[in-house]
Amino acid sequence: MPSGKRSVDEVARESGYGLDKLGQVLPSGKFSVLAEGETAWGLGRDAAARLLARSPVPLEEIGLVLYAGSSEWGTPFWSPAAKIAGELGITQAHCYEVSNFCNAGMVAVKLADDQVRAGTHPYALVIIADRLSELVEYGTGYLELFNFADGAAAVLLTADAAATRYEVLGGAHHTDPQWVDSYYGEIKDGRIKVERGGKQDGLGDAFLDNFTTLTHRVLAGIGAGVAEVAHFLVTHGNQDTHRSYLAALGVDASRSVFQYERDGHLGGVDPLQALEELEREDRIGPGDLVIVATAGSGFTWGVTALRRT
Repeated sequence: MPSGKRSVDEVARESGYGLDKLGQVLPSGKFSVLAEGETAWGLGRDAAARLLARSPVPLEEIGLVLYAGSSEWGTPFWSPAAKIAGELGITQAHCYEVSNFCNAGMVAVKLADDQVRAGTHPYALVIIADRLSELVEYGTGYLELFNFADGAAAVLLTADAAATRYEVLGGAHHTDPQWVDSYYGEIKDGRIKVERGGKQDGLGDAFLDNFTTLTHRVLAGIGAGVAEVAHFLVTHGNQDTHRSYLAALGVDASRSVFQYERDGHLGGVDPLQALEELEREDRIGPGDLVIVATAGSGFTWGVTALRRT
């Protein structure tokens, strides 16, 4: 996580919104942001370095390095995947970026898993990082974006069952292009900022419809039912959508993880931070089935099934 924090009071001063209104999207009271001199790719490098220190593997056997996020890497025409690989001493890998906004992380995990299962690479490294807070202009009044925060995570994949903590069982993704112009980037004073497009009505329903449809599709594909899922981990873009999704499935909130009072929306890092909480609090065990529901601009929705080994 970055060392910087932004408070709701700061957002209130810049946006003109009252604290009561902001509390609806920022119940944490403060959220993680890049401090001066910090970069999203740097956070990703540090996350990957800690992961490899904890689970050391021969670096020459890492054949794939994917950097997943929202495509605004901070430096144009440049590869953060290659930069991180170079700094970590990974020299035998294919390095590239996966851009699918807050859905990119689990897309990259599935891509990497497919390759290691096929025997293309012994190991694959996925880095998920974004600089979402820097894309928000609070004066626009786009309240639903005010929880955008910064963070990074890393995942190491292998086909070696003995070394695997989680098995990727399956996944499904769907893009509904009618929402493509709901949000877009615009250069303002040399910086990329997110603008809101004209079409918004019905987007909340689209989230719910796609999440539930994809969940049932993925569970059917692995021969499981909703009742067999131990935990549902959901992107933290909107708490009301999160709860509505669980309710639509008939799932009690105790089978999910809510971190809205801890931090803001960390993009593709959200579900991995939730998974880390389950591990830290010893709330997950061998054989537990986990459903991860993610979404990103476009709009694309994704559901991935994992099993704790």
